[in-house]
Amino acid sequence: MRTMIAEIVLAWTALAAGFATAGGFVAFISLVGIVPRLSAITKTASRIPLYETSLALGLIAMNVLSLYPVDLTWVPRIVSAALMNAGGFFTGIFVGCLAGALAEVINIVPILARRTRLRKGFPYFIKAAAVGKCVGSFLQFYIFRG
Repeated sequence: MRTMIAEIVLAWTALAAGFATAGGFVAFISLVGIVPRLSAITKTASRIPLYETSLALGLIAMNVLSLYPVDLTWVPRIVSAALMNAGGFFTGIFVGCLAGALAEVINIVPILARRTRLRKGFPYFIKAAAVGKCVGSFLQFYIFRG
C-alpha cells in the first residue's frame, strides 16, 4: 500500500513538473517567435494553437518518460531502432529550428558578418555552419557516446 501511495505521489509530481516545464517552455518559444515564424513560412498560421499544444504535450511526455523509463526489450530490435532514429530526427529538427530562431532574435548572423568583415560567400558560411553542426552531432551521438 505504501509503494502505491509513493507511486501516485511521484506520478502527480511528475505531471505537475511537466505542466510547469511545458508552460515555461511554450512561453519561451512564444517569446522567441519560433511557432509563428514557422507557421508563416509553411502557410499554416491557423494551426498555431495545435503547434503550441503539441509542444506542451511533448514536454510533458518527455518529463514523464524521464521518471518512468520505457522498457523496449520486448519490441523487435528493428522497431526500437526505428523509434530511436525517428525521435532523434525530430529532436534534431526542433533543436535546429530553436537555434535558428534564437540566432535570428539576437541578430547573431549580421553581427558576426560585420565583425568578421564577411562580404562575399555568406551562403557558404551558413551552409558550413549547418554542416559543422550536423557532423558534430553525428560524432557526439554515434562515435563518442559514453
